[in-house]
Amino acid sequence: MAESQFLRSMDELIPVFEREGIKLVLEPHPDDFIEDGHAAVNLVRGLNRGWISFLYCTPHTFHQGNDATGIISAAAEKVTYVHLADTLDHTASNGLRYIVNPPGSTVRVHQHAELGRGEVDFGEVFAALAAVGFDGVVSSCVFGWKEQAEEIGIRQREKATSLISTHFGGNVLA
Repeated sequence: MAESQFLRSMDELIPVFEREGIKLVLEPHPDDFIEDGHAAVNLVRGLNRGWISFLYCTPHTFHQGNDATGIISAAAEKVTYVHLADTLDHTASNGLRYIVNPPGSTVRVHQHAELGRGEVDFGEVFAALAAVGFDGVVSSCVFGWKEQAEEIGIRQREKATSLISTHFGGNVLA
């Protein structure tokens, strides 16, 4: 239902976006109509517009299907944006890693933590991005630690710069 409504909206919006020169970057999101990374890449490709691209959100890695390499490879040139944050794998331990009340609740943990505080394999993510020739935007997407925002931002930048240098080589833009 939600996907058909999205597509109907796109039928109306595409002419406006094209007329105004607006680029659209789509992101699969936990508990939205499309959260699986491969399905989202297929949706982006199915819309078949050069100005519609894909955002890989690292803190959604486990919600998207825990296949960073496969998703990024499938998206290839369509990956134009990356949100950078860490998260714990809510599917670990047969989905029983977190205790929620009442028992049987469908609530899932959805974190955006500082790099190194979770279980995302950033080496895998950046190797996959380098393999497809990624040349887009990487932005820090940590929230929930307002009191430490400046310090976390500095550390996030340092970690991102290191990952980019390691996997892409050369100098990293400031």
